[in-house]
Amino acid sequence: MTYYDNTHHFTMKCDASLLNQRKPFFMPDWSQDVRCIPCTVVRISRLGKCITPKFANRYYDAVAEGLDFVAYDLLATDYAQATAFDNSLCVGEWLPVDNASLPATAIDQAISDISRIVTLRMGDLVYIDHTIEPQPIHAEQIIEQEHLYCKIK
Repeated sequence: MTYYDNTHHFTMKCDASLLNQRKPFFMPDWSQDVRCIPCTVVRISRLGKCITPKFANRYYDAVAEGLDFVAYDLLATDYAQATAFDNSLCVGEWLPVDNASLPATAIDQAISDISRIVTLRMGDLVYIDHTIEPQPIHAEQIIEQEHLYCKIK
């Protein structure tokens, strides 16, 4: 699910949206404007509902760098297809929680906000988009960060 810090809404994605590390991202043929947004991905480690920020750190056990791929040309007409298509979330290497690129308070608040709406279950992934402007992508591009690698085809 996507969580947007400033507007408090999220998008749920099915497991087919997950692109595993080192697998290429194939540009969908039904979109002409795919962009990626860097994000922090948090792995949920226990069942929880209505979690307070104070206890949210008990509900996740690892973080990863991620890329959220969005078909911007479809956002206005078909939000679900624009955000939750196959392989639209690239997740890098899982790291201990203290390696997160976001402050723990931001992660805890995201977990708390989302858990008021849906029950979080073990194995769920919560990804928190960074406030960086979405970057256009193109075929044959390689996006490489310290713990994430993604080739665009």
